Amino acid sequence: MEEQKHPFKLSKVNWIFALIVIGISAFIFLRKDGINGFSFGYLAGSIVTAGLIPLIIAFVVWLIRGKKNYAGTYTFNIVLVVMTFGMITEIGEISKEKSEGVKTISNSVSELKDKINNEEDAVSAFKEHSTNIDGGLSKLIKNSTGNEQEVYINLRKFTQINNNVMINWQSSYDSVMSPRILDYGVLKNPNEYDYQIGVLENYKSQSRIYENHFKNRTTIIADLFKGIPKENQTLKGIMKGINKQDSIQMQIFKPFIKSHLSYSDNLIELVNFLEKNKTKWTFKNEELIFENKKLENRYLEIINNVAEYEEQIGVLSDKLINVM
Repeated sequence: MEEQKHPFKLSKVNWIFALIVIGISAFIFLRKDGINGFSFGYLAGSIVTAGLIPLIIAFVVWLIRGKKNYAGTYTFNIVLVVMTFGMITEIGEISKEKSEGVKTISNSVSELKDKINNEEDAVSAFKEHSTNIDGGLSKLIKNSTGNEQEVYINLRKFTQINNNVMINWQSSYDSVMSPRILDYGVLKNPNEYDYQIGVLENYKSQSRIYENHFKNRTTIIADLFKGIPKENQTLKGIMKGINKQDSIQMQIFKPFIKSHLSYSDNLIELVNFLEKNKTKWTFKNEELIFENKKLENRYLEIINNVAEYEEQIGVLSDKLINVM
């Protein structure tokens, strides 16, 4: 007697189970990515693609088993269970990778603080920090999709801009701290004034760039994120953190950068003063001697201003590092 063959179709249990899995997946995805056209489209595409796998396998098994009743429906549920466990495992791995990326970024900030506090080479410290941040964000980008991934991609663009400004400024400041600057023994050389003024003017220019960047950084990052839906949870979290840090840091940064600009102005004024009166002073036995009291008093006035702003920079630098 020929065994009765049954048409291939999904049972109510298949549909209920599939809808539960779809519902949970949709909740997880939309919760972090926000409800918008892109999210729905991406989600729909993913569901259709993933849903074809258990459907095709169930259909093949139904054919192999001679179109027996329930052959396809049981297979569909088994494959869906396996895929669900696979999805859970994958989510766990992705979560682990993301946590490692966040930890890399957090540790890098702490290491940067320590290196600067220990007076290690600041430019090298910033470059290493930049590399670490890029590595941490790369992990986050690799393990995210959709708008969440776009958030991390644009955050990396911002950190690259930010780090370039910081490294250029720090390099200009380190050049000013070189023993050659305001070495009275070499200032008698004809071309030395032009060199030192050039170094000081670059420091002043980079301080202006740093000031403008810092004051406009929330606008810069908002512009980078303008194509991402505001309801995206990752974007909300990042913007909340940035705005909080900005409100804290800005209170210290404004007097900090103002001191640097005043410091550069007074250093430039000092070198110009020495050049203008280069025939009226000598440097012997580590002592600067002017030919009259008026010049000496003017020199002391400028150098005292330099020392005052130098002290302010030291105090404010420590405060700014603490709120990084």
